[in-house]
Formats: sequence, structure tokens, C-alpha cells
Amino acid sequence: MIKPDLLKCFIAAADTGSFSAAGRLIGKHLATVSGNIARLEDELGVLLFDRDGKYPQLTEAGLNLYDGAKVVVDSVERFTRNANQLSAGVPATFTLAIDENVDFEPIALLLKQAQQQWPHLRFKVLCHCVSDIFDSVREGEVDLALTPSLEGNSQFYEFQAIGHCDVMIACSTKHPLAKKRQVTNDDLMAHTQILSSALDKQDTLYKVTKMSPSVCCVNGYQSMLQLVQAGVGWAMLSSPHKRVQDIKILAPEFMQTQMQIQYDLIWPKNQPLNEVHQFFIKGIKPIFSKA
Repeated sequence: MIKPDLLKCFIAAADTGSFSAAGRLIGKHLATVSGNIARLEDELGVLLFDRDGKYPQLTEAGLNLYDGAKVVVDSVERFTRNANQLSAGVPATFTLAIDENVDFEPIALLLKQAQQQWPHLRFKVLCHCVSDIFDSVREGEVDLALTPSLEGNSQFYEFQAIGHCDVMIACSTKHPLAKKRQVTNDDLMAHTQILSSALDKQDTLYKVTKMSPSVCCVNGYQSMLQLVQAGVGWAMLSSPHKRVQDIKILAPEFMQTQMQIQYDLIWPKNQPLNEVHQFFIKGIKPIFSKA
């Protein structure tokens, strides 16, 4: 089997155009680089470099094998890095659960960063209603979850408070409410309200947030936002901390103070936190502190 060190010398020489420059690039003596390349040529049975000139030139065979050599070396390095991470306690899989009524975009950006940091890690993301998330945490099916804060201590999870989300009342810029200088409670009641279908009709939060006799229920923040943008009705949305196209924020008479929802990160009780947990805890906190 061809050793990766031989391929590294070949690649470095091809990239730099000389054996001495290749040695400087990878921290090896010229004699080592030259010897490794000669050994690789013997093992392959082909000439990789034409050495007749001042500087070695890739032969047609060398050009043909260059890309394959890069793939092999990259694969070996990735395999070694992944094995080292696993031996250091980084898990092979990580399940993240997110309250479906939260804007997922900033979490998605964090996931991209995590994927780059731990290429071997298989992520599973659940965007569910809060009750389903708690059930999953109770069953040990979730490593970390983002949920609204609940009063009292849980018997089955640990938590860390991370901040709050502002709640804004929004409608489309083309909705009749958007044209009003002052919006009253009666104005809101006269138009369809978009509600999260995750809210149980017997739940206190449903009774508090439902204002209009005409409602349209849908699951998930993105679905609610799209219905608002389409002009179907108005909704109470967790603030995305950014300007949203075709949306107007309303300030009804009853809103004397900013409405907010407190959020926690939770995980199964007695589950030790690894560096992936810490990465998401550190990354999610600033999202909510900007509210």
C-alpha cells in the first residue's frame, strides 16, 4: 500500500515546481523529498517527473495521477482528524431540537460552522412544538434543545437560561392594518389572526394570545411569516432581529411595553456536556441577547 507521506511529497513538488521548494513547504529535507518521490515512482512503475531541465516537470503520467493523489491524501487526513475527534469525546451524532416558532435562519448558520469544525459529525435537527421537544428530551432522544422557559425545576432535564425573544405584531405592508396610523384592539379583532397550530386551545398561552374570532392556524415560524407576507392576516412573531421583506411592525394601543418570551437551552439530566454542546450554547446566546 502506498504511504500518504510519499504522495504528500509528490503533491508538494508538483505545486511548488521544485523538490527543494517542496521540502520547505512540508518541512522535509531535499534528499527526503527526492527519495520519497523516487520510491513512489518505483512503486507505481511510472515516471512522475522529467528531471532533464533545471526544474522537474510533471510528466503526462504525473499530471494524470495528481488529482487522485490529492483525493487520497485529503481522505486520509480527514479520516485521521475524525478519529482523533472521536477519541477525544466528540460524538458521532448530535441531535438538536428547536422550538418551531423560532426563526431558524441564525441556527442554520451555526450548523454550517459546526459542520465545518466537525466534518464527521452527523447532525439531526428537529423543529417541533414544545411539548414534542420535551417528550424527546425525556426519552433521551435529543442532545440539546431550544425551548421557551418553564417555571419550576424539571425532573428530567438540565437547563441554561440564554435570553429572550421580542414578540412583534406584524402584518403585510399591503394589509389594511398597515395603512392605519393607530391600531386598536378592535382593529386587530376585525382581521384574521395567524396562530401557531402548536398552541393547545385549552392552554393558557393560547387564551392569552388569541385576540381575533377569525384565526388561521399553521405550524412553524416560517409558515406563519409566509402567511403574513401573503396578506392572509396578522400574527405575533418572535423577532428575527433583522428587517423582513414585505412586513410592517404594528404598535397596538395595548402594547405599553415590549412583549418578550424567555428561552432556555435544555438537555437530558445527568448527560455530560461535550464541546459540541458548548459550541451551540456559546453560539445561540448572542442571538437572543440581541433582542
